[in-house]
Amino acid sequence: MSTKLTVLDPTAAGAPSRSAELSDPPADLAGVRFGVLDNGKPNSDRFLTLLAERFVARGAVDYGTLRKPSIGRLAPTEMLDELIGACDLVVTGVGDCAGCCSCSVQDGIAVERHGIPTVVITTTEFLTTARISATAAGIPDYPFIVIDHPLGSLNAEQLAQRADLAMRQVLDRLAGAG
Repeated sequence: MSTKLTVLDPTAAGAPSRSAELSDPPADLAGVRFGVLDNGKPNSDRFLTLLAERFVARGAVDYGTLRKPSIGRLAPTEMLDELIGACDLVVTGVGDCAGCCSCSVQDGIAVERHGIPTVVITTTEFLTTARISATAAGIPDYPFIVIDHPLGSLNAEQLAQRADLAMRQVLDRLAGAG
């Protein structure tokens, strides 16, 4: 007895099942109310807290951080709805494994589909995974914030360096918006 196996290539050319457009990010962070969606990876909470401090230093208003109940699953709809209803900008990540990276990308694009600009952070090792996920979601050129891999084993000083790098990329993205 033989079984037929169909293999789908998510990188293959063709129309995505559902396209999306990016929301225009604010030109700067002054007065922007932002929320953080933490995927729960080790050290992601510490990294995202440091990044949030940098946003606040630039005049943004911190709505708060919501932590997903599972790293390898999409955020619950209620959690995304809360961020969509309360924020002008959402930060999510950190994608430093295949499953959590794909889910963070999908979460970010779900927020984008509701008109809220989103910053999705991934590590260098999983950028290809992030791009595949974004392509499948209809945004092949999604502007990821990319930090060096790994994240989970870093000390406070290394996390601060990664947060500085991420902040520079966020500011570059915002500068390109105007």
